[in-house]
Amino acid sequence: MTTPEMSVRRYSITEASEIAHARRALAAIATDRGFGAEDAGRVALVATEIGSNLVKHGGGGELLVRLLQREQRVGLELLGLDRGAGMTSVAQALRDGYSTGGSPGTGLGAIARQAQCFDIYSQPGRGTAVLAQVWQGARAPAPAAALQIGAVVVPKAGETECGDAWCCRERAGGALLLGIDGLGHGLGAAQAARAACATFEAEHRRSPADILQSLHAALRSTRGAAIMLVDIDWNLGRAAVAAVGNMVAAIVDDTNVRHVATDNGIVGHVLPRIRELEYPCDPASVLLLHSDGVRTAWRSQRHPGLLSRHAALIAGVLYRDFRRERDDALVVVVKWSPP
Repeated sequence: MTTPEMSVRRYSITEASEIAHARRALAAIATDRGFGAEDAGRVALVATEIGSNLVKHGGGGELLVRLLQREQRVGLELLGLDRGAGMTSVAQALRDGYSTGGSPGTGLGAIARQAQCFDIYSQPGRGTAVLAQVWQGARAPAPAAALQIGAVVVPKAGETECGDAWCCRERAGGALLLGIDGLGHGLGAAQAARAACATFEAEHRRSPADILQSLHAALRSTRGAAIMLVDIDWNLGRAAVAAVGNMVAAIVDDTNVRHVATDNGIVGHVLPRIRELEYPCDPASVLLLHSDGVRTAWRSQRHPGLLSRHAALIAGVLYRDFRRERDDALVVVVKWSPP
């Protein structure tokens, strides 16, 4: 089972004082979550190095942080996103001693050494995204998982509550994923999202169509929501989908993009006849799901090689490049990656 927080913590990093603020905040979060002093120190170091790169090489950017939990272990996922000059050679930038900003050139290497999971994606002239997952236990690898999930959930600027949310239940060979966009934004939308997640947890053993019917009943007393349910099984090579409203999903690989159909309506208020549709989905396919707070302009040609990166890195790049500031934003990426 995946138990994500409803939204990530977001830190704007444009100058040295903001790096220091993020470092202190994340060290405190790590301690509160049960990290020992050594592990909390690793979190602080990674936050400092990512923040420094955002300022020195990216012209400023965002640091997104998400809580991770698997096999009774807790981790923190740090995602640095900028729209700076990018890198012509990631391999060269990872070597200690290489620097374009007058620093000792150990930043990316230090991040890779301190994190149990590290990945990077960069395009010249378009920016860089750096992913680091720091788990409890410096000498223990990240918990093994066949399912890779990346998620970015951010409220509208100026709001503290987020009406976009997601829930996931892992299954043999795949997962059942719920994407939610509560109508509007703010507290009312967040209440609808929380009601949907609670119903999903109670009903997750049923089919997408049956769960959607239960969600409609559960959301009657709320504003309602757009809903996307995807039951994906890579072993069987298929995904079953039931969706109503303006959620967007696609099953993609290097050559194909299969857009998932949705029906007009508002779950909780106006429900059309529910359809459960099936789509082919082989183990190399990637599931992309997002709310209408993210534009649907993505094309694989614009981000060559991105689909081969970690799911969290894919989600971060799509959020960075296609987010609409006037609404809550949700991006979830799911990959099948047996250890």
